[in-house]
Amino acid sequence: MARLTVTIITLNEEKDLPRCLESIKKLADEIVVVDSGSTDHTVDIARKYTAKVFKRKFDNYANQKNFAAQKASGVWILSLDADEEVESQLASEIASCINNKTLKYCAYSIPRKNIIFGKLIRHSRWQAELDRHVWLWKKGFGQWRGDVHEEVEVDGYVGKMNGAKIHHQYRTLKEFFAMMNRYSEFESEEIIRKGGNFSLFKMICIPKYNFLVRYFYRLGFLDGWRGFMLSYLMAIYHLIVWVKVWTKRKI
Repeated sequence: MARLTVTIITLNEEKDLPRCLESIKKLADEIVVVDSGSTDHTVDIARKYTAKVFKRKFDNYANQKNFAAQKASGVWILSLDADEEVESQLASEIASCINNKTLKYCAYSIPRKNIIFGKLIRHSRWQAELDRHVWLWKKGFGQWRGDVHEEVEVDGYVGKMNGAKIHHQYRTLKEFFAMMNRYSEFESEEIIRKGGNFSLFKMICIPKYNFLVRYFYRLGFLDGWRGFMLSYLMAIYHLIVWVKVWTKRKI
């Protein structure tokens, strides 16, 4: 049985996947890749590193990642996105913790450093510590939940890693706009599914609040023009969510 399985879900990730796989090839005992229909060389690249490459039609992120976890034979599971890599400090911490049988933890939260528009973002609500989530857990003790901004729910004690994932996201505005459209669709559908109705108050106030929190309270101005752009774009994102709720409720 493998000690550590790394799971990765993919869709047209030929640019980022090699970096991701190189960062964990010495750490992982097993790599599981679940692809949702790539039309580039993603699957060919994955098969150079592992035989456990599966295809599954995408419905939501939680289901896709849970499917990947089900295919893992490792005692521990580390979930990565294809545009992420594991820094050396984190790799050392993971190796130490999963081989220490005296520790009581069945999962660990990991901070994530976000590189956006070509630079590490240190503020703007994208700082590593605020982007800390559970991404490492013992198989059988955790499961992904949530259609939007999915999280691992853990049955047991959760420890903390100091080393970080490095997230290479949004090189261009085109990539950011694609994310906004995709996630606003998921989030608007979730609001409606939970019985929510269109709110003019929320459509006006939530975007403004989001900008003020990111740019001022979370010191986005210290990230220069990137901080302003990210704060402004995330305000637009929340506006789009409520416009889509309004549109869907009218149909």
